[in-house]
Amino acid sequence: MPADIKNFTGMLERGEAFVRAKCERMSTEGLSVHIKFTRARGRDVNGYYRWNDRRMVLAVKRRLKFPRRAAYGVGTVPRPASSAARVPYRLVWHEERFDCLDDLLVFVAGHEFWHFLCHSGQRKRDHETKANCHGFAWLREFRLWQGAGQEVAPIPLVPPSPLAPIVAASAAAARGPAPVQLELF
Repeated sequence: MPADIKNFTGMLERGEAFVRAKCERMSTEGLSVHIKFTRARGRDVNGYYRWNDRRMVLAVKRRLKFPRRAAYGVGTVPRPASSAARVPYRLVWHEERFDCLDDLLVFVAGHEFWHFLCHSGQRKRDHETKANCHGFAWLREFRLWQGAGQEVAPIPLVPPSPLAPIVAASAAAARGPAPVQLELF
């Protein structure tokens, strides 16, 4: 039995349809998902997943101006041994542009579903940075998605970093131009 998804916003239909399609790619039996508006101060999105009652809340702020930029931690890098910092690593941030409420909904859904997948034993490495990477992966896919009834990608074992294409492109640029490929007929 798939997740019980309730949309209390009266809108966000495209984002809801994407979340439903993604739920078909994983085991969500007994999961209750509530899509709402939040009044949390200083937050564009709010969400949580509770293991004890298998409830997930995905909430976005109703009256936001778009486009909107926000940054989230997507990884860590070690600090130099000589650093006086209390933690031995620092966060790597990724800034993203959100164009509508559906973008925010899909991002927070991807984030919270990563926590759900890890807690239900379907994936490993339950860290906030991995959850953020999963949210950005869902957002990238959502922007290319053709709409309800269309196929969605399977859930990856490890969510890709949103910085990966940037790193790959800069590494390719450092190597120089790619060799010319000839097609033979």
